[in-house]
Amino acid sequence: MAGWTKADYDNAYQFRVERYFGGRPNTRSEVVVHYHKWAKQPMIERMWFLLQPILNILPGDHVCIIGAGFGWGVDAIIAETGATVVGIDISEYIAAEQGNTEETELRAQIALVGLDPDTGRGLELMGHIYDGQPRSNVVVLESDAASGPQRNAIRQALGNNWPSVVVYEDIVDDTWTDSDITNARNSGNGFGGSQRLIWIYKGTATRSMQDLFDLLPAGSEIISKDGTVHIT
Repeated sequence: MAGWTKADYDNAYQFRVERYFGGRPNTRSEVVVHYHKWAKQPMIERMWFLLQPILNILPGDHVCIIGAGFGWGVDAIIAETGATVVGIDISEYIAAEQGNTEETELRAQIALVGLDPDTGRGLELMGHIYDGQPRSNVVVLESDAASGPQRNAIRQALGNNWPSVVVYEDIVDDTWTDSDITNARNSGNGFGGSQRLIWIYKGTATRSMQDLFDLLPAGSEIISKDGTVHIT
């Protein structure tokens, strides 16, 4: 599987901004953001708030998140569980941008609708959606955990401990083949010892949650993003 590009993230995520800050005139389009902290990080925090009472990840666990993006789920799991957590992702966009701020992209989104991000309404919106901080508070490794050196790097990031929990963070969609899923499962199960393998998955018209569970070997867990379905 190829890692997502910025265009992939932009296509997957569109969040309207101004409806939360007084609306907009009908003479122009609304400011829209994509895979940005203001919109997406609170959603991931909410997801883990709902999932943790069901999954019961322990403070002593060592967790690897596969498909961690900018690592907002890493922060959320640490906050909810106290566990030691590392995120990995194969996106070159994530690797290149995780230490940078969102300023350039957010300014472009505001300018796209004809506003000036340095004055008036544009500046006001920048104050709401831009925090001046790097995208990531944690280091997300550029890795798919498929090789020995990659798995050892994950182990080192977890304080020389193998993961006890591997989370696939809502990464499977209809572009994934059965072979892609099997390969991802094998990578997550390739560490020393045994790990819980948890797939956060909402199901699609072509592959239900039960379909994914049936495809995987025994031992995997499938849980919906809101925690209402948990198949073990």
